[in-house]
Amino acid sequence: MSVTLRPYTPTHRRKRWQPVTILLGVVLSGLAACLPVEEPPVPTVAQIDTLPTALFLTQNAPPAGFGEVNFDPIDANLTDLEGWAYRITGSFSGTFVESGDPASGDFEIDVWSNELGEARRVTLQVRGAALSPDAAGRRLEGVRLSNDYYTVDTNGVCTAGGDSASIIADLSAGQIIGGVRGAVPNGFHHEIAGIESWNYTFAPEDARLPAVHQEEGSSVSMTPDLWIAPDYNAVMTYDLRLVVENVRILWAEKPVSGTLKMRYELDAGALQDLPNISIPNGC
Repeated sequence: MSVTLRPYTPTHRRKRWQPVTILLGVVLSGLAACLPVEEPPVPTVAQIDTLPTALFLTQNAPPAGFGEVNFDPIDANLTDLEGWAYRITGSFSGTFVESGDPASGDFEIDVWSNELGEARRVTLQVRGAALSPDAAGRRLEGVRLSNDYYTVDTNGVCTAGGDSASIIADLSAGQIIGGVRGAVPNGFHHEIAGIESWNYTFAPEDARLPAVHQEEGSSVSMTPDLWIAPDYNAVMTYDLRLVVENVRILWAEKPVSGTLKMRYELDAGALQDLPNISIPNGC
């Protein structure tokens, strides 16, 4: 006959731990009831009046990296491209400050550049005493081929070298229409000459206007329109309407008051077909 031995547990020991176990469970339950319950974070309440604008800006945002941009000068980054061209135009209508006589003028500047060929060509035409010391107007051309400069004066005479040749050939939009800083998108975008572009806005004090020379008692108010093409990291168009008081414009000697309009426009075709630049006729 076999006998199985089992460990002996006194009955009084089992009964002694039962009350302790029950008491411990009651205490833990009480502590759990006293501890604060962590509520999930309350989401930020959207402002109903600004929600449509926020959604519009989000849905129509430009590519990453173009949330806030600086284009000063306005033709910044073009030298990173193989070739390009742009035109700057302007017109003024108003009066001469000193005499009160009517004042007017207009100008047109075309710039071509072939970065691969290290060539640049600029033509400048300005008319009217409101913009130029010569009311009859002037037309100049400058060409740079590598380190060689050429200029064609108002009479069509071509000259190689000289300071005037380099001044004209290196004339840029930044010297005329200036540039902007801290521009931000406003949600509007469309294609300009087949290139996707976004509209930007900026504070008036963040615009540089070298064409407008202010003196004591001068004032300038502006209405801008700026379109940028992220694919080329370049400004496509920049329009300015300026209401000016007692300022000199461009190369004029007399102060004027009135309305000045200026426009910068990048040539989309020149981004694909490199400009052909050669020595001017007569040189």
